[in-house]
Amino acid sequence: MPRIYVKTIRSRSLRPDWSKVKREVGAEMDSRIKPDLLSYFQRIVADWDPDDKPAFRARKRITDKEASLYVYPTGPGKIIWLLVSITGAKPHPIVAKVKRWLAFIWGGPGSYKHRTTASGGYKGPGEPSGEWRHFKRVQHPGFKARNFEKHVARWYRPKFYKYMENAFRRGIRRAKASARR
Repeated sequence: MPRIYVKTIRSRSLRPDWSKVKREVGAEMDSRIKPDLLSYFQRIVADWDPDDKPAFRARKRITDKEASLYVYPTGPGKIIWLLVSITGAKPHPIVAKVKRWLAFIWGGPGSYKHRTTASGGYKGPGEPSGEWRHFKRVQHPGFKARNFEKHVARWYRPKFYKYMENAFRRGIRRAKASARR
């Protein structure tokens, strides 16, 4: 993991303004990193059903010790996102409550081809195959969490380090320049 090394200025007459570094890092997060990350998440859910599709927001936090950006789902699809990405589902029974029968397309075990994989890939159509079937009770096989956040972090990490390192350098140059005045 790359590290950013900040060398302190030792002159007593030079007192750098470290708020300039924070300001530069915050501007970089707002102008480049936040839109990039939000677009990564929007691409993941681009072809989800409109009823199940979450919206995403980002919140930045910059302190003296760290800078972080947190992307989180919002809207009615938030629960679906948390289920698919974070928790997954254990095998469980599904029983018809309102109607007498559950109706869905099914061609036997393994007839539904997932759109995404638990390793972050996108390879399936996300559609069932088979005929319409009616059951009073079915056993859902469950599924593993997709961990989309982990995969987005892995894909975006090189860009993030490059952007943040450049922002730190710009901020330090500005802090040095203001200290000389």
